Formats: sequence, C-alpha cells, structure tokens
Amino acid sequence: MKAMVLAAGLGERMWPLTEERAKPSLPLINRPLIAHTLEHLARHGVKEAVINLHYQPESIRGLVGDGRKHGLKVHYTEEPVILGTAGGLKKAESFLKGSGPFFMVNSDSISDCDLAAVLRKHSESGALATMVLTPQDPKADYSTVEMDERDRIIRIAGNPPGASDARIGRFSFAGIHVFEPEIFDSIPPGRSEINSDIYPKLIAAGRKISGQVHTGLWRELGNPRLYLEGALAVLRAGKDASLEALRSSEGIYLDRVATPKDVAIEPPAFVGRGASIGPGSAFLAGVAVGRQVIIGKACSLRSTLVWDGARIGDGSRLSECIVTSGVYVPPAVSLTNKIFLRAEGYQGKKHKMERLGSCWMINL
Repeated sequence: MKAMVLAAGLGERMWPLTEERAKPSLPLINRPLIAHTLEHLARHGVKEAVINLHYQPESIRGLVGDGRKHGLKVHYTEEPVILGTAGGLKKAESFLKGSGPFFMVNSDSISDCDLAAVLRKHSESGALATMVLTPQDPKADYSTVEMDERDRIIRIAGNPPGASDARIGRFSFAGIHVFEPEIFDSIPPGRSEINSDIYPKLIAAGRKISGQVHTGLWRELGNPRLYLEGALAVLRAGKDASLEALRSSEGIYLDRVATPKDVAIEPPAFVGRGASIGPGSAFLAGVAVGRQVIIGKACSLRSTLVWDGARIGDGSRLSECIVTSGVYVPPAVSLTNKIFLRAEGYQGKKHKMERLGSCWMINL
C-alpha cells in the first residue's frame, strides 16, 4: 500500500510560525506534525509514501529522512512551482500508479480515522475515488461536500451545479482521499486542484466519487489558533500511543522529568525531556512543554504551547499562548493570546509586532 502526503504549501495562514519552516515540520506535542501523519499511515498498512515539497523543503526532509523511524519508506518529489493537489499528484504518477488503490492525505490535519476500514469500504463501493468527510461544523469556514443516501458525492462547494435536495447530507472534507490508479487518466499535467477542478468534472460525467463519514478525532491545523486548539485536543484525547510510556498519571505525560512537589499540573499536560519547572508553578487547562525548556518559579501556564529550548521568567502568567523555540519571556509578565518569537529570526515585516525584551510578540 502506498500514499501521497501533501506538504508543498507555503503555510501562509500559519505565519509567523512558518517564516522559517514548512507547516508540516511544526512540533505537535512530542514530535513534528508530519511524523504523526506518517505514523498514522504506517499503522494502517502503508509501506511507502511520497511527500511533495516546495517551501522550506529541508525543514521536512531533515526531520523525516527516509521515513524508516516512522514505520515506512519515504520518497520525495520537489515542485519548483506549486502544482496544486491534483497537479502534484500527477507529478508523482510514476511512483503511485500500478500498485492498486492508494491514499492521498493533507499534512496540516490530525485524525484517528481508521484508514484500513476506509480502504475496505472504498474497494467494496466500486468508486474511482473516496473522500473522508466529517460532520459539518456551522462555525467553521470549510467548503460544503454534499453526499446522497448511497454515499455518493453529489457536489463540492456547489460544483457541479444542481438543484438542492433536503435528503442530501452536507459535510466537510477531512483531507483524506483513496484513489484508484485510473484517476491519473483524468488529471492533465500542470497545476490543478483535485476538489475544485477534477472531482466536479468526474461527477458531472457520471463517475462515482464516494464519501465516508468519520466521527472521531479530526482537527485541521491551518492557522496558529487552530494549531494551538488542535494540539491540546490531541493531548486531551489521550490516543497517541507514543505518550503511553510517559504517562505519570491520568492525562499527565512526563518524559523523564521530575517536578517540584508544589508544582500544580492539571491534565492534560505534556513535559518534554530535559525541561525544568520552577517551584510554585502551575499548568492549567492543557499545556505542552517541549524539550530543554526552562520554566521559572511561580509561573502559570494555561492552554499554552512552549516549543523546545524556550525560557519563561519567574512569575510570568501566560494564557492561550504559543512560545516558540529560543524565546526568553521576561519575568512577571501577564499575557493572553500571544505568539512569542525570537527577535533575530522574525523581522515583523508582514504583520505588526511589538517588542518584549529580547523577543517579538504578535496576537494569536
């Protein structure tokens, strides 16, 4: 079984976290986001995957390597010009074609979807392609995918046009496809998108595009707010097998870290190897702390992510924040909804930033 992982995007919605790295290389609790994606594929029988690259390619290649540490073999295809989801797939045709059905997945979402079950239903359906869907969230700004009672996709974002029917279900796309190799016959070389360019034409021509609804964990991590919320949702769900060996108590994961007796940790929480937590500190409502982080005494962190190597001064109180690597947050600050960035790494050219000691701040 093979798969394609889409990772060529510019990560513009995730700026400034992506100024120096591609979005799939961002840390998600205890390892990069793309590691979660690859390991999810490997657990469901994928033996080889191809990753398309464009923006900051070495930030992904350097983390993933040949993929063996994630349970599968990884290949790469580089796009000097971004080709889109269908164009990028077409470029990888020689790798993917000829091995039966295969997956294509986005690398900016996280899910516990049973991919093996999706593959079985796809094979039984006789469809050319299957989209994994999630129940539609009226508060989210995702395109609507319409599916009939026979699990057949009727429209995507209103295309192809047609009359509305109350019996048709409305869903959101979860970033996971299963394709038959025949899909390549419908994709021209060059730039194109699978959902907006290819599927509507196939649906209009009477080809069967199927849908399967996933109701478990799924989070899109496309911008800093969604990234923060998604990371804490993954931690809260407690389904990441790699965390089990680190479980200190229910919902609390410590990677060879000793904490002072007067530190209050409210689950869910993760603390990486080599981190130091000062006495009298508190972790509340979801906190993920990376490796070699130094937390001063009497600090309070609430719903916050702290990347590897950051330092937080004594008495600081942070709520719903992201503290990136190499940052030093001064003592006794009290801030909410902020991203903290190294002053030497980010020049504040794209958005208005404010200086705080030796670091930049921007609103989350």
